[in-house]
Amino acid sequence: MRQSWTLLSTAVAGIALSACAADNDPDSQPNPFLADLSDDSKEDSAYLNPDGFEVEVDLEGDVTGPAYRLEDGPAALGQFALTNLRKREVMYLESLAEDASATDRAEWLIDGTWYGNADVPAGKTRKHWRLRGINSVLLFTKPSEVAVGKVYTSKVPVNPFSIMSDAGSTCADDDDHIGLDASVYWYRWLPEQTSCKVATQDLKITVTKKFPTTTKAVYPEYDQLTADHKVTAVILFGQIDDGAITDSDLGVRSYKRYAKWLKEAGYKEVAAPLGKRFEKPAAGNTIQIDLYSPYEFSGLGDYAHFANFQKALSEHEIVVWDGHSMLGASDFWSRPTYPSTYQIFLYGGCLGYEYYVRPILHGKGDSWAKLDLMSSVVEVSATANEFAGPAIAKMVWAIEHGGRSSWRQILLTVRTNVGDSTFGVSGVRDNVYRP
Repeated sequence: MRQSWTLLSTAVAGIALSACAADNDPDSQPNPFLADLSDDSKEDSAYLNPDGFEVEVDLEGDVTGPAYRLEDGPAALGQFALTNLRKREVMYLESLAEDASATDRAEWLIDGTWYGNADVPAGKTRKHWRLRGINSVLLFTKPSEVAVGKVYTSKVPVNPFSIMSDAGSTCADDDDHIGLDASVYWYRWLPEQTSCKVATQDLKITVTKKFPTTTKAVYPEYDQLTADHKVTAVILFGQIDDGAITDSDLGVRSYKRYAKWLKEAGYKEVAAPLGKRFEKPAAGNTIQIDLYSPYEFSGLGDYAHFANFQKALSEHEIVVWDGHSMLGASDFWSRPTYPSTYQIFLYGGCLGYEYYVRPILHGKGDSWAKLDLMSSVVEVSATANEFAGPAIAKMVWAIEHGGRSSWRQILLTVRTNVGDSTFGVSGVRDNVYRP
C-alpha cells in the first residue's frame, strides 16, 4: 500500500535511483556456475550480513511548517535522516515514505505528555515528535559496541516542506541524474556543504532494541525448495540505459551473458512460456531457471507488462530483480498476489533494504516463515550477474552437496563477487532447515 503524500509526489514515479547498475561489461565477468564453490571448514555464525547486524531505533525531533502538513513531518524528516546517515555510512534506516501507517505511527509531545497522532488534543500544535521501532542496519560495527540506549544524531531540516525555496541548491549534492526539486530534495540532501545555511536540527536516533544474532548457521530452506524435486528461479533483467530498449542495453547484455553461462555449465535450453528457460538435473532434482529480458519486463514502471511481473512472482521459488528502483515511489512490489509457498527474493535495486523489504514481507502475509529476502542497503553497483549469479550458483551447489551452504557462505560468495558487504539477507534468523 502506498501513501500519496506530497513529499514523494507522483512526479517522482518515473525517476530511477542513480547508480543502480554498474557499467560493468557482462562479457568480462567470470561464470559463477563454473567456479569452485566448495565451503571451507570454518565455524559459521552470522545471521544476516557477514559485516553487519540489525537494530531497532526511535527517531525524535521537531518539525515546523504549514499546519495541514505537520502530520507528514516525521516521515518526511525520516527521509532526510535516511540519506544523511547513509552518506555518512553511519547506519541504514528503513524508509517510511511509502508506508500508509507512517502518520499513525508518529507520537507528539504536548504539554509533557506523548499522544498518538489521532489523539492530539484539539487546538494543540504539533511540533516535537517521535517515531518508534524503525529497523536499521549497522555495517562494520561490532555488536558489542552498540548498546540499547546508544544515541546517534543526523542533521535534517527544521522545515522539510519549504526546503527548496529556503535553500535552493545550496544544501544538495551534485547528482545530475535526478533533477532537483522539492519532492526529491531528501535524496540529494547534503547539509555538510559550507553553502548550506538553512535552519537545521540534530535529529536524535536512539537504539531501542538489538536483534539477536545467532551462534548457529542458518540456511535457505532447501528441503522446501526441493520438496517437489524441482527448484524454479526467475531473473528479471530490467532496462538500465535511457531511451528505447535496444540490444546494447546493459540489461539485455547481462541477460544474454547469463544465458551463455548456463549453457556453459550444462544447462539445456528448453521451450519457455516467456523469455528463456534452462534446466539441468541436480541430485535427483531439476533446476529450472527462467530469464526475462527488458523486452519482457523493463522496470518498476512498466505497467504494460505487469502481467509478466506477476507471472514471475507467482510461478517461481527464487525471484531476482536486477534493475532500477524508483525512489521508493513504485508500488510494483505491493501490487502483486504472492504465493503462500516458500520463496527467496534477491532484490538488486537501489536501497532495497530501506524501501522494499516491507512491501514484499506484507505481500507474503507479514510473516518470515515463507520468505528470505536478500537486498542491498546502498545504491547497487553490481548487475544480477555479479550478485544473483553467485548466489544462485551457490544454492545449486548446495543442492548438489547435501544442502550444506549456509546464508553466511552465500553472502560471502556474493561479497567476493560484488566487492563489498552491502548485501544482507532478512528473515533467516529462525529458519529451521539443517543439513
